[in-house]
Amino acid sequence: MKVLIVGGDISALLCAITCRRENVDVVVLEGDIDVESTPGVQIPPNGTHLLRQLGLDAVLEKGDVLETIDFRRYTDGGVIRSMPCGEETCRVYGGPWMTIHRADLLQVLRDRARSLGVEMRHVGVKEVLGETTEVILDDGEQVQGDVVITTDDEVVGYSSQIGTADEVIYQTTISRKHLDALSNPKIDELWQRRSITAWLGPDQHAIFYPVRQGQAFVLTLYRADSTDAQESSRGWDDRLQTILSIAPSITTSTTHPLASAHPWTRDRIALLGTAARQIPPHQGQDTATSIEDAIVLGTVLGLLNQHATKAYQLRTLVPEVLELYEDLRKPAAARNTQSALSCRREFQLGNGVTQRFRDWVLSGAGITRDTEVGWWKMVSSRQEGVLAGGMGLLEETGRAFGEWRKARLPVSRRGTCGIGGLRRKWYAW
Repeated sequence: MKVLIVGGDISALLCAITCRRENVDVVVLEGDIDVESTPGVQIPPNGTHLLRQLGLDAVLEKGDVLETIDFRRYTDGGVIRSMPCGEETCRVYGGPWMTIHRADLLQVLRDRARSLGVEMRHVGVKEVLGETTEVILDDGEQVQGDVVITTDDEVVGYSSQIGTADEVIYQTTISRKHLDALSNPKIDELWQRRSITAWLGPDQHAIFYPVRQGQAFVLTLYRADSTDAQESSRGWDDRLQTILSIAPSITTSTTHPLASAHPWTRDRIALLGTAARQIPPHQGQDTATSIEDAIVLGTVLGLLNQHATKAYQLRTLVPEVLELYEDLRKPAAARNTQSALSCRREFQLGNGVTQRFRDWVLSGAGITRDTEVGWWKMVSSRQEGVLAGGMGLLEETGRAFGEWRKARLPVSRRGTCGIGGLRRKWYAW
């Protein structure tokens, strides 16, 4: 089987790595990647657990493993809750919560893909032909494959965004030396912690966290309108205003309402990452969901390659396996999207009774049941199903493929499912 992957973002490269580990031939057709407009990446435990299973410990070594997530009041920066996310998170969910610069993450993934034998081509893509699984490059060259995976919805005639922007995102990166030069003990308190700092306020929230082993820090502001970042932060914590004032530059991006749901697959083409769905970042699950999607897609293609040995079987069965990928992953995308939108509403509450109730809930919040204070366990119960998702993902994918295979493929040799040293035997057939 030959898989063509259009795009070179996180999900594309992870899918390529997964496919190659299952002995699938892969060509990545990578265009220019913008790493500066959204330089910061959060990867929660369900994502880091899967990266470890792929043998990508280098990602954790390049990134910053966090100890706490600190929720603060917008006016004075007072701590609502410093929520532990260190060793206990690793024990319960199989991986840490970490941050990393996008450029560093992509470089680790490219290096790993090349070492596994993925063919990497820096080219522009003009069009994808579903009927023939051909990719037409900008120079007219035609590249043929058995499957096409794309992280760019426009090359297959879809558009994932409609209408006017529903959120404006301001983002900047500040070096540690510039923060240190301020000689401000209150600001030192922020950058000397291995933490995500989240200021919660009316119609806006701000996130601040380290990348590059604490040598740089990403600050992101989210709000519903295009009011200037510094203007919208007047009356907020003095530290936030000071950091904004020394920012070398601030990039602005927008998100749009999602277009009506479209299929993730067509013939032998599959959409991946933001081409398939857009998950707002407010729960930290946008990248983790992309990791999960990529690994599920790569795994089912690897299993099909292992068991469908005839060319005619691939032509017939690839569309069905791609639909299996969509069936497995689309519900999770919908849940994570709604959870992220709910988080945004909660983070941006105006002053009042509802805001005070939110602060009361957060004051004892924990990612795990053992780190949450109080009997209600409201936050950890919401997090458990999401953050533990990486731990059983491969097994669930293997079981789903096994059920599909019993109905669609004849009995053949015993096979294996999974990644690397964690392969599990499947004898259902």
